[in-house]
Amino acid sequence: KMQDGKADGVELLDVQNRSGMHFDVNVSRGMDIPYLDFCGENVGFISPCGVVAPEYFDDKGLGFLKSFTAGFLTTCGLKLAGAPCEYDGQSYGLHGNVSHTPAEDVSYRVEEGDRPCVTIRGSVRDAIIFGEKLKLDREIQCYYKERKFTIHDKVTNEGYQKVRHMILYHCNIGYPILSPDSEVYIPALETRPRNAHSAEGIDTFMKPEPADPSYEEMCYYHTLKPDAGNHGTVAIYNPNLDLGIAIEVDLGTLDHLVQWKMMGAGDYVMGLEPGNSTIDGIEDAVANGSMKYLEAGESVDYHLTFHILKGREEFDKIKEIWMALAVTEKARERIKNLSFYLSERELRRELRDTTNSREMLEKAGTP
Repeated sequence: KMQDGKADGVELLDVQNRSGMHFDVNVSRGMDIPYLDFCGENVGFISPCGVVAPEYFDDKGLGFLKSFTAGFLTTCGLKLAGAPCEYDGQSYGLHGNVSHTPAEDVSYRVEEGDRPCVTIRGSVRDAIIFGEKLKLDREIQCYYKERKFTIHDKVTNEGYQKVRHMILYHCNIGYPILSPDSEVYIPALETRPRNAHSAEGIDTFMKPEPADPSYEEMCYYHTLKPDAGNHGTVAIYNPNLDLGIAIEVDLGTLDHLVQWKMMGAGDYVMGLEPGNSTIDGIEDAVANGSMKYLEAGESVDYHLTFHILKGREEFDKIKEIWMALAVTEKARERIKNLSFYLSERELRRELRDTTNSREMLEKAGTP
């Protein structure tokens, strides 16, 4: 339990395994993860306000920022994720309420056996009388010797009417994993700037710059390339440390990725944020078709895996997988579109190229 300043009373579960990975789960703040490090090297970003107890939360407008720890993971939602807005006569503050709500039914269990792990569970309610009644059930698993942990979330509409539902996993990478020398990898089918200012930096969206006191944030919407299991992966790697972080998500339910690029002095951070909608307000998400809905009693599951990358080879392996997938898809499209016109010899060559790409995937560990 934290005992100083605005963090006084905040309860954390401290997790450390034999690989050298360490993180904390904030039971007082939505089961989020403020601290993540590996062998002493910080991965996330702690904002200037630090860890703040939930009683200081200001849910009006941009008041969220006064207690936005950021950390490695802040969960946004469950009714709104993104910009503050008004909709149907109701006001919604930035990023919703779930990250400022204490968890209930919290438990943890260490499981022995061939693959020992710790499993942490807790529930967070985002519900109001005469309104939406949503509940988040979170399960975090960390294995004894592995440089990764997983999050499985289930969001349930416990009410009796259909409701809107937005969620954003605000994953934040800070110094020293993020530096001007770091390499960012986002294999996207499509990339769109969020606004005109972001469009000015579209050519360098994956390039971190030195800290700049006058930097204005830039944001991008990415549609990630899926692998054979409909998963997408993004990563940041620092060659000077030989360390990085990869975020793998199930694109079946987390079909959006927001990139937050903030190269400010004292506010040096890059967000790689899987979500289920755009983040420019409820009206915009409804209009563009990205808004999600839950019927009465309906649930939706979200799956994320966070990998600590140790060495250039692990970072390059991620890139090789997506390059091989791109080559395979290109070859398949060529065969599909041109097979009527190809000679038998040319068709065999195209099929051979596709087979070689599949072998590359198998060597990289992807089916």
